[in-house]
Amino acid sequence: MCKENKLLEEIENLRMRMVKLTIQKSFSYPEVLKISQNLDSLLNRYDKSVMKKI
Repeated sequence: MCKENKLLEEIENLRMRMVKLTIQKSFSYPEVLKISQNLDSLLNRYDKSVMKKI
């Protein structure tokens, strides 16, 4: 699996976890915030990886 596909899979998994947890708790729940930060980091890594190919 290529680097970008792996990142996309991780991004989607984190996104789903965040959505489910947000529904159960709230947007301000500490774990939701932590997941959101991790998701931001993965999205930035993905963006940088894709931009290198352009």
